[in-house]
Amino acid sequence: MAIDTTGLYKRAKEAFEQKFMPVYQGKNFTSEDVYHFFSVDRKPNAVEFKRVLGQVLYELSQRNKSRQLEQTGRYYRIINRTLNEIEWWNAKRGDIFPFVWPYGVEDNTSFGFDENIVIYPKDLIVIAGEGNSAKTTICLNMVVNNMDAYPIYYFSSEFNAPKFADRMSHFDWVDIYDAKGKPKFILAEHTHHWQDVIQPNAINIIDWIYLADETWKIRDIMKSVVASLDRGIAVIVLQKRSYKTVGEGGEATKDLASVYFTIRNDKELRQPILKVEKVKTPGINNPNFKQYSFRVVQSGSKLHDIQELDSGT
Repeated sequence: MAIDTTGLYKRAKEAFEQKFMPVYQGKNFTSEDVYHFFSVDRKPNAVEFKRVLGQVLYELSQRNKSRQLEQTGRYYRIINRTLNEIEWWNAKRGDIFPFVWPYGVEDNTSFGFDENIVIYPKDLIVIAGEGNSAKTTICLNMVVNNMDAYPIYYFSSEFNAPKFADRMSHFDWVDIYDAKGKPKFILAEHTHHWQDVIQPNAINIIDWIYLADETWKIRDIMKSVVASLDRGIAVIVLQKRSYKTVGEGGEATKDLASVYFTIRNDKELRQPILKVEKVKTPGINNPNFKQYSFRVVQSGSKLHDIQELDSGT
């Protein structure tokens, strides 16, 4: 680097480190973003200032021993060497999230997940199912089974108020209202940027994520949802094509899931079939790769006749 006789480089470097870097921590940016941030084009010495800022970016991204920036193509990223140590020794053993899974209300049949799947705070449950395969029924049963113990936020992309009121009118087997006559859970319409509305200490159910031609982004969405959690958990619903084994977003959607289910419509049994594709922390008995048939009754409000199938089914 040439000798800085005017002190411009020193001032530019200090301004970049003290003003720009705190704002752009964790974000990708270009040199044009830097110029815009400092309103370079409005300065009388714009050409010289751009040249000096270019030197700052080069020096901070190319010095191998003390780099502050990482450059990929035209984009820069501020290197964060802060180590977020997990104080695991202060954690309480057995600090699980006692989630109540859907079951057959009338006949008391069950998937057995209460004993066989362990859920922890910040866990992600994924339900990837074909169209009309009872995904919403399962989600709503998750809502009513847990609404007395935890705050629940149900994010829907397909329900309006009258349609949801009609759907919930069939849940006459449970009291969905509190002492003030308000529902014991929150229904919200949301279709994107779920990390902005995720409630960190609640049960968050997203029914469902749809990204038309950009399904490869689903994994990033899932990652942002998990990052927004603290003591709560999230349930994400995905569509699954009948000719595929996993939901939209592909195999990568399994990576962040603590539990991953698929649901298909069986033409012979004329029933949905739920398969346990992944359980990161099994309970008493390992449910991984087990399959269950079930029926939906009372206008989509109840599960019925839940049965484990032979492995060859």
